[in-house]
Amino acid sequence: MDRSAMLPDFPRPLLFAHRGLNRKFLENTISSFHAALDAGVPGIELDVHLTSDGKLVVFHDDTTGRIERRARPDEPARDLPLEGSTLAELRRLSIGAQIPLLDEIFEEFGSRPYYDIELKSRSASDTGLASKVAATIRAFGLEKRCVVSSFNPFALRHFRRAEPGIPIGIIWSRSRELYWFLRHGEGALIANVDFLKPEASLVPHLPLYLRLSGKPVIPWTVNDPKTACDLVARGASGIISDEADVIREALGT
Repeated sequence: MDRSAMLPDFPRPLLFAHRGLNRKFLENTISSFHAALDAGVPGIELDVHLTSDGKLVVFHDDTTGRIERRARPDEPARDLPLEGSTLAELRRLSIGAQIPLLDEIFEEFGSRPYYDIELKSRSASDTGLASKVAATIRAFGLEKRCVVSSFNPFALRHFRRAEPGIPIGIIWSRSRELYWFLRHGEGALIANVDFLKPEASLVPHLPLYLRLSGKPVIPWTVNDPKTACDLVARGASGIISDEADVIREALGT
């Protein structure tokens, strides 16, 4: 597979529903992804953690508290750490039934969408997350429908070793939660990535070496239709949006 041709079987611009239609449904759930696909959005973006017992759970935050409070505001949040908990412990939470496994997502949706799978890990070491994600993609035969991204360039390097055929992309922003040496896209060099996922406000400020690289750019999170159209007109290969159904209509995809 030619990694340089990212998702070559699909028309541009690519469009991903960021954690599904997360402003209408609880993010990273079967319901939020169904809503996006039923609205005609061709791609879904999701986040994957590795639990302490080696399960791939689709969840964004490092802990469960924010989503517990959103889903059950009248109940106390247990705020469990994703990577420090077992699947059974997570499933016993009030939101437990709404936390899917990656293979459950693939079983439900199969080849209907294309996927951007974000690896959630703060470790430079190989935790097993990357190889398990690669194995799961292969098990469902979805190699040509997936790209993999992360803020963590080391996680991407581990994935590249586990599955060299699937495109990888670096995510970055100016957030102080991100190491200072990764706030300008430097992870692209560390991981030798195939595409770039900057925060949308940073697209006009890409370092020269990244602009000259010719790598596809897929900014996040773009919720304004005019901004989405402007970014595509300037060469963005795709858009990641919380309101992908609205952006789809604006782009005419």
